[in-house]
Order: sequence, then structure tokens, then C-alpha cells
Amino acid sequence: MRYAIRRAVLDSRTEVAITADDFRSLGRARRILTSALAIEEKYALLVVNYLDLEKQLLEIAAGNAIAFDFSYQSIFDRRTSLNIRLINLLTGARLYLDQIRQDVADCLPDANDVAAIVRTRCSEEYEQHPEYRFMEALRNHVQHRGMAVHGVTMPSRWTSCAEQEFLEHSVSIYALRESLAQDKKFKKSVLIELPERVDLLAAARRYVESLSTINEFARDRISESVAEGRSVIERARGRFAAVTSESLVGLEAAEFDGERRTECVALLLDWDDLRIDLQRRNRRLVNLAQRLISSGIRPA
Repeated sequence: MRYAIRRAVLDSRTEVAITADDFRSLGRARRILTSALAIEEKYALLVVNYLDLEKQLLEIAAGNAIAFDFSYQSIFDRRTSLNIRLINLLTGARLYLDQIRQDVADCLPDANDVAAIVRTRCSEEYEQHPEYRFMEALRNHVQHRGMAVHGVTMPSRWTSCAEQEFLEHSVSIYALRESLAQDKKFKKSVLIELPERVDLLAAARRYVESLSTINEFARDRISESVAEGRSVIERARGRFAAVTSESLVGLEAAEFDGERRTECVALLLDWDDLRIDLQRRNRRLVNLAQRLISSGIRPA
């Protein structure tokens, strides 16, 4: 067997010889970066689903400010649209939590009990926050028995700012403990913690904060391994660039049996640049419950 860095294009003639250990190191680096990107992609999906819920609430409030439509069909349509967003959030959260342990373990191939450490961190959030426990139980409920949103209210009230009066429209969504109790498989220890009406937006915000905390924990755990994985590939790209003026497009590390290529590792980094951009955009979410999202006009 021989190993080389080369461009997988017809017009390239340049090859840089590497060792079998180099090739295995590049394959390992690629797998680490792939798993790190998977974490960020699933977290980004989670954040998008959360934002969709917030946006839908604002859209309904804006519509209510223009047309007071309280027909049965309109009420049904609003509740359905909010159920879709909340169920999407719950599904995205489950996807994230189901895979985060293995993704982190794949980023730390030499570490022991990594999955157990991540599981413990998730359990800490579960124990600390009743909203986390409720949202987990609610996900199981909507998966097997019923809907998440039982009711929607659209209150309006006069408020004042700088001696001006404004009619403020808002939307609240809730789940009823009585309805959840009809599901015999709804977790009893969670049910007894609930008020008669559970504010679903407040619960969702606290849940997303916890998931964001878990993601930050995962990022911290894998940061050194991921940085080294990227460095390994960058050094290989640098070795090739040092001996030729050819583009690095299509660069790979390849294993050959005679002249037949038997295995290859792509040495591109554009996709890892995406991971870095996702990390920058999807920062840790804190104090969501203390934030007020409004389109109100404030006097200068």
C-alpha cells in the first residue's frame, strides 16, 4: 500500500507522499469534524424551530390587531398552526438529545465514558428545571396520545408609554393539566407539579435555555479535539500547497493498492467553515423568560 495527498481531478499530476499513520490521522480528523458539524446542525434545527414558534405567536397577534375573527374555523386554524410549531420544537429537541451523546463521543474517540458524562449533564438540567421535565413528558404525550396546545387566548389591553396610549395585542398558549391527566401514561411525578394551566411559551423558553446550556457544555468538551482535527487537515493542505501552485479544489488523501485507489479522505474545509459559522450564529441562549418581544411603536 502507498499513501498520497493529491487532487481528485483529471488534469492534476502532483502527489505528496504520506505515511499510513498520516492517512489514518487524516481519516480520524475528518470523522471528528463531521461529528462536530452534526452537533451544530441539529442545534441549529432546534433554534429554528423555536424561532418559528415565537414568530407564529407574533403573526397571530398582528392578525388579531387587524381583524377580530373569532369564528370556530379561525380558532381551530390558529391552534393547529401553534401545535405544528410546538410539536416541531419537541421533535427537534428529541432528535438533538437522542444523538448528542454519540456525537460528542465520536469527537473524543480516545476518551472514556463520554456518553455517560453528557447523559449526566442532561440529567442535571432535567432535575433542576420543572419546565424541562414537563416538556419531555409533553413530547411523549404528543407522540403517543394527544396534542400539545389545548388552548389559545388573545388578550388585548391599553398600555401607556410617554403619555401615549396603546392597545397591546398578545397571544398566550397553554396546556390543561386535566387533559394531560387523561393520558394514563403521562408521567405522574411531572403531572403533580403542574398548575391547572401550563404556560407553554414560558415552558418552551426555559426548555430551550436548558438545551442551549447542554450544547455549550458539548462544545466545551470537544473544542480541543475539534481544533486539533482541523489543524491536522490544514497541515496536510499546507504540505500540498508548498510543492505546487495548483488549486486545492478536490484535494484528498488516498490509499493505493498498486495503481488502484482503495480508500480516500476528502481534505476540504468549506463544510467545516459552516460549522464555525453556526457556532458564531447560534450562541448560548439565556434569560429567554425575561425577554419581551414586541412590535410596539415607542415614542422618541
